[in-house]
Amino acid sequence: MKILLVGSGGREHAMALKLKAAPTPVELFAAPGSDAVGDLGTCLPYRLEDIAGIVKWAAEHRPDLSIIGPEGPLVAGLADGLRAAGLAVFGHDANTARLEGSKSFAKDFMHRYRIPCAASVSVSELHNGEAIISAWTHGYPIVLKADGLAAGKGVVLAATQEEALATLRSFLDGQFGEASKTVLLEAPLFGMELSQHVLVDVDATHARYVMLPPCQDHKRIFEGDKGPNTGGMGAFGPIPFLKAEDSTLLRDALVVPTVRGLQQEGLNARGVLFLGVMWAADGPRLLEYNCRFGDPETQVLMQLLNEDLPQLLLEVAEGRLDRERVKLNPGCAISVVLAAEGYPGAPKMGVPIDVGTPSVTVIHAGTKKLDGRWVTNGGRVINLSTHAGNLASARQRIQEGLDSIHWPGMQYRKDIGLRALRHAEAGRSVRDAW
Repeated sequence: MKILLVGSGGREHAMALKLKAAPTPVELFAAPGSDAVGDLGTCLPYRLEDIAGIVKWAAEHRPDLSIIGPEGPLVAGLADGLRAAGLAVFGHDANTARLEGSKSFAKDFMHRYRIPCAASVSVSELHNGEAIISAWTHGYPIVLKADGLAAGKGVVLAATQEEALATLRSFLDGQFGEASKTVLLEAPLFGMELSQHVLVDVDATHARYVMLPPCQDHKRIFEGDKGPNTGGMGAFGPIPFLKAEDSTLLRDALVVPTVRGLQQEGLNARGVLFLGVMWAADGPRLLEYNCRFGDPETQVLMQLLNEDLPQLLLEVAEGRLDRERVKLNPGCAISVVLAAEGYPGAPKMGVPIDVGTPSVTVIHAGTKKLDGRWVTNGGRVINLSTHAGNLASARQRIQEGLDSIHWPGMQYRKDIGLRALRHAEAGRSVRDAW
């Protein structure tokens, strides 16, 4: 099967490894790819923003399947262009990708289909926003979100009115360009956060979906969930204390009305939706939609899936998903991010990496080869991923793998999954205090 994979990060390298390990033989092309993905296939000289160039190449070379990793090309209409050329695409149309591309659009969608979520209001004028913050009755912190795509950085939890007002002014003044010209003000939600991925195949004639195992990401840079937010310092899944009835509630409260809403609004969806969920005292609440696989959750899901990935994604792309569940490896998977010195601020680039021979899967997220040697080339540099019979064993395997990789200034967290493990060992459930 000839496959075009769009993207260049850890998510795409994890998918490339899974695609190449599948029973179905794969000839892999990537746009733009990376040096690590290039070891598995052919990298093409197209930037993510070059929608026309990628579509032109695909129209000429006719891949059997195109897989779009990042949100930017989806929001920009890459899937639309590829489908117009008569190609099978795992990735949502631009209209559907607005669920991630515009937080106001997503919030209105949630309200229309009575999906539990935080109280919120959208503002685009400073005077109006200042008045709303001054009269805020939903408690603190106030959550301020840039409406558009802001590379995962457009969210601030303002602990005081002064911080909220300053953040609002900064956003509306163009801190994130057009993405923050509209700002969503949200009430805070408290509880346990999780990531629920759903394969969706929806059009006017049918609405099918398959839920993947819920994962938990760790956003803060330092152990104990301290320090600034990052793109994610590690993840694990499934969550050991989530029971079957919890998954049923997630499905009924969040997934089913989402799929129903997609069909009723004529939003063609052939790809994956990533639901950011807060399990509050009164049940699961939807924080946000993402229209693509999460990172680092993808690295976990690729360890858990026991499927011929090219065939599974092709089923979705061709509108013939017809199953209630996917085959999974038993136990738990985990992925730990190794980050560069200076991340999440200004990561130090070009630092040589001693990779060694770790006993776990090495996924390249921000690396490049310089004179035949791997060096740092991003904030999140390498992901170490593995699978074991349970979360405790998976954590132990990762710790053993960490001894094989090093570079000066390398940052990582040793506590990925530890809080959930202790919660489970204490016999607590998702309804108990987190």
